[in-house]
Amino acid sequence: MFIKCYNSFADYSSQYKLTQDEFYIYCYLYTNRTYEEYVLTSVDLINQTLNISFSNKESNNKKIIMNCLLNLKQKGIISFEADQLKNNTALYITFKEIEAKGFENISYEKFRSFKNATDCYIYFCVARYQKLNGFEASYNDWASILNVSRKTAIEMIEDVCKRGIIYKKIGGYTDEEIRSNQKKQEKNRYYIQKVEQKEKDVTETSATSSKETVQIVQENDTTNTNNKQEEREHNWYVKGSELTVDDFYIYLTTNDEKLKKQAEFRINAISKNEKGKYIVESLMKEAQEKVKDEKRKQEREMLKQMTNAVRLKDGTIVAVDEKNIDTIDVNEVDCIFYSYYGQHLETEVEIQIFQPTIYENGILGYENRPDMIHRGWELYIEHVKTCEMLTLSKCEEIKDQVFDEFFPERKEEKKVISKKKKEREIIDIATIVMEEWEKDEKKREEEQKEQQDRQSRLLQFLDEIEKKRKVYNDDDDLSFLDELD
Repeated sequence: MFIKCYNSFADYSSQYKLTQDEFYIYCYLYTNRTYEEYVLTSVDLINQTLNISFSNKESNNKKIIMNCLLNLKQKGIISFEADQLKNNTALYITFKEIEAKGFENISYEKFRSFKNATDCYIYFCVARYQKLNGFEASYNDWASILNVSRKTAIEMIEDVCKRGIIYKKIGGYTDEEIRSNQKKQEKNRYYIQKVEQKEKDVTETSATSSKETVQIVQENDTTNTNNKQEEREHNWYVKGSELTVDDFYIYLTTNDEKLKKQAEFRINAISKNEKGKYIVESLMKEAQEKVKDEKRKQEREMLKQMTNAVRLKDGTIVAVDEKNIDTIDVNEVDCIFYSYYGQHLETEVEIQIFQPTIYENGILGYENRPDMIHRGWELYIEHVKTCEMLTLSKCEEIKDQVFDEFFPERKEEKKVISKKKKEREIIDIATIVMEEWEKDEKKREEEQKEQQDRQSRLLQFLDEIEKKRKVYNDDDDLSFLDELD
């Protein structure tokens, strides 16, 4: 029996992209389907019957399982009804048909052989390219796929290769020089079955002859040519055609080297006069903004799937949790993400906020206090291990704790400020109460005065009536009342 694993589960541009934990839970649920293709389970039951643990703490493990179920539901991969999902809530789970092309079958037996979610996910990433002469990827590619730093990605891939989860074929060298006397190396290829690595494929640049290099290029050029050809429609090859923003967007995002050279040839030709140069610069600028917008959109979607995350100095966003946070080097971290509204991550703040600010030569900056940054990072790690999302208030709390530890007098100053603030608040409240009392008192005085005026007018009216009565002797003659009108 096989698990139907869609290729889009490992595609970052897809709405169905899954994390390692989500993918493992999906596979687990799939293996527990009935003949009627549903699963009757609960978070507690999954926790008890799962072959692996996501966390050493049972409460955190259940929390991760629950988040995976909710994310799988949100992404439209599974369906279940639960107004208030609790650990003991009985779930009737069904699988949705998703609009995705291509899938890989993983046997139940193979899935149950994995000792952790990472092994399972990496195996799937490679298995889906098995029919295409293996999966070609750099360590930067692996870092993006696994949401970790490049350093961590290298360690993880070397580990799974060493244990035989996947197998690596080292990329050969090309004639292209990336720097003095150093030739460009092609990406490594990965397989789920063992392959022979030819000695010439791993020969160091210093020992590679021209003849050997040519042989390596010829061997590798036969493998992935079709995959690099641009399939999107464009005008770069159409002579005399009017180029558009979409053409420049394709130029910026394509992997087709032949297309890139053609595009650069036309760009250089058009840019020979001022008008053409202006048109190229305008279209290029708009296309670059489109690329940035798409990147920001992808980042926002990525962050919605993460509980906590950091941005490395190379721009990579890495999801962090209790399993990988200790492997992240704080010196590689540029920003940490937090939730402003408490729903999902959407805002980032520089790691440097744990240092005091300075103002020099009209520029606002930070003091060089790596010790404070390291302390802030330690507190951030503690928070990440709680499996709770970082919020703005928690971020400020961590920052305040760092400053209080390094500047004890600041804590006393804060107490004084807090005391004065409370006194000020009391005064403000008293002032407001007094103003309200004065308003009420004034209103009462006005109402009292109005009442007195009414009584005065009534008495005056009665006096007038009494005077009129005395003028007339005949009590039956009431014509005087007409005069009152």
